[in-house]
Formats: sequence, C-alpha cells, structure tokens
Amino acid sequence: MTEKKENSLQNSEIKILKTSNSAISQSSSPLKSSSLISPSSSTSLSSVSSKILKMLLKYNPFDPICDWSRKVMQDLGILDIYDEFIYWNVGRANFIQFFRTFWGYDIRGKENFPEHGGALVIANHQSEFDPFLVGSAVHRKVQWLSKAENFEIPIFRSIIKPFGTIPLRRGQSDEKALAKVRSVLEGGGCVGMFPEGTRSPDGKLGPFHKGAARLCLETGVPYVPCAIFGAYRVFPKHVNVTGIRWNKGYKISVVIGNPVYIDPSLESNFENAEMVKDAMRHDIILLKAGLMNKSRVLRTRKDIAPVEQIPDLNSLVREEIQMDRIGNSISEKERMQLEANSDNLSIS
Repeated sequence: MTEKKENSLQNSEIKILKTSNSAISQSSSPLKSSSLISPSSSTSLSSVSSKILKMLLKYNPFDPICDWSRKVMQDLGILDIYDEFIYWNVGRANFIQFFRTFWGYDIRGKENFPEHGGALVIANHQSEFDPFLVGSAVHRKVQWLSKAENFEIPIFRSIIKPFGTIPLRRGQSDEKALAKVRSVLEGGGCVGMFPEGTRSPDGKLGPFHKGAARLCLETGVPYVPCAIFGAYRVFPKHVNVTGIRWNKGYKISVVIGNPVYIDPSLESNFENAEMVKDAMRHDIILLKAGLMNKSRVLRTRKDIAPVEQIPDLNSLVREEIQMDRIGNSISEKERMQLEANSDNLSIS
C-alpha cells in the first residue's frame, strides 16, 4: 500500500514538472519574437531620424535669411559688391587652404590663363569638388554652370549663389542659361563647363558633348583646357559628404593648359562643333598624360593635337562610340536631330 502511494506521488511530481516546463517554454516564445522585432524597430527609428533631419534641412532658417538679405542688397544695388567679396575673400582663399590642408592641393600652369577677355574654361569631371578646385586655381572669376536641381538643395543653394553659379536644366535646350552664358562671355568674363556632362567613376576621360564647342564658335572666345587629378579618389561619384576620404595619403592637383583660339571665320555648324569638341578633348588628354597643349588658332582638323602615340592611352580615356564626322553615313533627318541636340549643355 505504501509503495502504491509513493508511485502515485512520483507520477504527480513528473506531471507537475512537465507542466512547469511547458509554461516556461511558452513564456520564452514572446522573448524570441521580441528579439526578432528589435532590428525592425531600430530601422524604423533610423527612418524617423532621417525624416526629422530632412525636415530640419527643409525648414532651416539659413536659406530664408540668405534669400531675404540678397533681395535687400539687390534693392540697394550692392549685391554684386557683396558677391565679389564672398568669392575672393571667403570662397577662393579658404578653398585653397582647405584643399592644401587635407590633400596637398597643387596647381600648375597658372601663368597660362589669359589675363583679359572672355574665356570658356573646360575640365575633366571627377567629383563635386571640381568647380572649386579649378575656380580657385586661376586668378580670374569663373562662373560655373550647375544643374538646376542643385538650387533646390537646402543650405547648398545659398552657398553657391554668391559665386555667380548659373543654373541649367539638363536634357533640354535651356535658352535662359544659354543667354546668361553668352552674356558673361561676350562681356569679357569666364564661364566654366564640364564637356563630359557627368562625373567619371574611375578618373578616365569620357566622351564630350558639343555644347561647349558650340559656345566657342558662337561667341568667338577661346577655351582654356584644365586637367584635374586625384579628385575621384577623394570624393567619388555616388558618394555623399560622409564618404569623403579625409587626409589618407590622397593628392589632388590641377593643371591649367594654354588657351586655344577659334578662327572667327568658322561657322557654327555640326561639323565645326565636332571639330572643336575633338580638339578640346585631345587637349585635356595631353594634360592628363603629363604633356602641355599648344596655344594656337583652330582652323581645320589638322590643328587638333594628335594623341594616338601617347603611351597607355587606354588608361586615360574610356572607349566611346565612333561616328562618321563627315556625315556621309547618316541621313539628313539624323543630322538635323544631332544639330538640335548639340545645343544641350549637359552637366552632372
């Protein structure tokens, strides 16, 4: 009888243990599910932080204050004086020091830049720093074309306005921008452009658009080729400011080439725009190869600098689709379309 009681007690204890284990396992399952929720909650927190930051940027007080102050100075007739002061004393002076401090910024060929008259400054395009690199390398004010979207970026839009930056709508013929560019060039000023139309991801020179070439033909101003080195390593394409490589042994330098003048008798047509475009690209290839282009008057294709014999040319340029420059292999309709598209000034 005593043995039966003991067995029944043991059985009841086993049942109690099983029940408690089941309860424990059930109570632990919410813990497991909560641990799975944790990453998504952190993601949502990051998303909220990003939205808050965007809202703070969108409604920042800096832009309205700058817009108001620029309007007041324009009404008083002193806006141009203010912009000149910012360009030379705040912008250029500090940019040079900034680039030298972090990347040993070196400038060569400063003596080549023309002292007077309008000039179109062209350069290879490697990073967002490029306008400031080339602009601070020369002793004259250069007004750069910039995509219209940059004038919608909070804070940044207020920074670039005092530098005379010209907004341009990409992928279309922007007559307002073209008129402004022509006005600056014909008034004896300097305008900067990147004929590639976009930043190079690897530092190699890409194909050129004809917008810069057509401007030289229409206004009669020379072009000044410039070569930028090392900027794509410091501030690569598709990288925001958080991805800038600060002072990690990278070097940035700019070489300023000799001005090239356009024969005033040349008409502004498709063939001549192709010729000037090729001359521009070849001159920058020479600079990238460590050579110096010649100052000359461009009259025919014979005046284009030869680059075929440059060692390791493939390491300097990217392949581009070749087309018949004489135009014998394209239809009249295609020629007219190319003529219309050549007016578009593409930039990054």
